[in-house]
Amino acid sequence: MARSRRKKRSSSMVVVVLVLVAIAAGAWFFLQRSRHALPLDNAPVAATTTVISTERVDPANDNHRVSVSGSLKVAKPVRDSQLGISADAVALLRTVEMLQWRKCGPSDDCDYVLQWSQQPVDSGAFKKGHENPAHLPFVSERFVADDIRLGAFKVDVALATATTESAAFPVHVAQLPPNLAATFRDHDGVLYAGADPDHGAV
Repeated sequence: MARSRRKKRSSSMVVVVLVLVAIAAGAWFFLQRSRHALPLDNAPVAATTTVISTERVDPANDNHRVSVSGSLKVAKPVRDSQLGISADAVALLRTVEMLQWRKCGPSDDCDYVLQWSQQPVDSGAFKKGHENPAHLPFVSERFVADDIRLGAFKVDVALATATTESAAFPVHVAQLPPNLAATFRDHDGVLYAGADPDHGAV
């Protein structure tokens, strides 16, 4: 799966970065697998494998190994209901990260560093001046399409997501509802919350 892009900076930064990654390469990847007629267990394809059309589901093929190829389609765009962002994709992956203080070692004299994390870092025992927020306003989440099709065939969600590769899906403030648009700004294809992407602070 693709991960959120973040620039390495020596300066302090505060941020909640929201990245939606659409599994948009699924159709191509699934098509390549189908062309090679790979069965679900990745075993060698039997000589009795029958190439069939995706136009209709024929009950006569039940319990037989068949090969189909084509592009994956979704009945309706998958949607991040909290952000109100949709995409014609098998799934949307929302990655949320916040820059937080971390302690470098167990001793009280160790240095503190700023690192990105998808989970809140407990700073209760940290020295004064190294406090982290108690929680993230958003969390990383995965949204999957309800109805995935390959022609007339309904594709199992787990199979579709396991056999597809993710691709970056840039998002913009203009796509957000007004209450959220006021909180974020565009920054290299991600949504950023903070005063300055280059010179922020926890």
